[in-house]
Amino acid sequence: MSVDQAWVDAVAELWPGASVRVTTSADPVAAGRRELAFLPNAARPRLLLPVESAAASAAALRRYSHDLGLRQRISRSVSALALRSGGPQRALRDRLRIDGGGESVEDRLSELLGRRVLVSVGLGTARANRKPILHVLTPQGRALAFVKVGDTSTARALIAQEAAALRYLSTRSLPGVTVPEVLHLGDWQGRGLLVLSALHTSALGWRPRRTVPLAAMRTVFGAVEVRRAALADSTFWAAMTEVPAQVADGRRAERLAEVIKRVESAYGDVELDFGAWHGDWTPWNMAWHRGRVQLWDWERFSRDVPNGFDLLHYRLQEASRAKGADPYGTWPAGAVACLAPLGLTGRTALATLELYLLELCRRYQLAAQEPIGDPLRPTADRLLDLLAERAGGAHDGSVR
Repeated sequence: MSVDQAWVDAVAELWPGASVRVTTSADPVAAGRRELAFLPNAARPRLLLPVESAAASAAALRRYSHDLGLRQRISRSVSALALRSGGPQRALRDRLRIDGGGESVEDRLSELLGRRVLVSVGLGTARANRKPILHVLTPQGRALAFVKVGDTSTARALIAQEAAALRYLSTRSLPGVTVPEVLHLGDWQGRGLLVLSALHTSALGWRPRRTVPLAAMRTVFGAVEVRRAALADSTFWAAMTEVPAQVADGRRAERLAEVIKRVESAYGDVELDFGAWHGDWTPWNMAWHRGRVQLWDWERFSRDVPNGFDLLHYRLQEASRAKGADPYGTWPAGAVACLAPLGLTGRTALATLELYLLELCRRYQLAAQEPIGDPLRPTADRLLDLLAERAGGAHDGSVR
């Protein structure tokens, strides 16, 4: 059976000292033994489900984001119903069997939450910020929390940043937006553990998939004191000019410094509003519940950024889901026009677009230097090539 070893390794870390092996057995789970079933299978894993509880497995699958259309939601609902009726035992034959070991992550979470829990396990694509994400459920299928496990220095830093962001946001008024509550942040078995409350992501209700949540974006932008300043005088720009010195590769650092110089020459005098942004607002990081945006994944939240970054990021990531799309291969079509609902036009909109792409380039260039950052290198270089070709020039934001 072909299986991504990273999934096996992740489970071994979550059940320290246990024997973890791949099996295709569909026998009932013996007492004292844990099994997690690959969904859909070991060759194409998307999720590991707790076999011993059909209700918990079904609940783990019923996780809906704004990105899912009606057909996908119906498919998930049908699959969840099948799992609840006993599907894990009959259909999901590819398993990870866990025997023995000391305190597991389920044991620790049961202690923290004051009741017995089971977890489903997700693992992102291979990149510097890859980390296990756990959906914490009761055996009866009630969602209690989501957990991010910081198993690398990069992941630990990101979950600490997310906890700080959410604690700050808990002190702010956020009309129309709901964010997770930090239930726990601490160390466990040499790893960081961030426990967050579960948000409402029902398959039912109002789901305006083709409507960008502009009002919610304005709310997040105004979660800090909004300041107006010329780009060259802003704290955002002061931090950006320091980035080339943080890039280890001399040639890339030199090219990035030249891009920054050109952008300042073109837009340094442009007056911009600076506030907060989520940092990774995508259709799959949010859901609607009773007219409110449920918004998660706050690892990249930051302050003192130009207005419009969340909107540009949302639109660009939305476009990236199109078949064969390469969002960093060409100058994004219509990007300047999409900023008009925020009142950003002319040079202000042009500057905002270039600054957003420059911020993405900064993020990718630095992340690609991490020990497991190699998968990000092509994207980092495509962004740098794009900016080296177009930054600081007169253009209308359309593809040429």
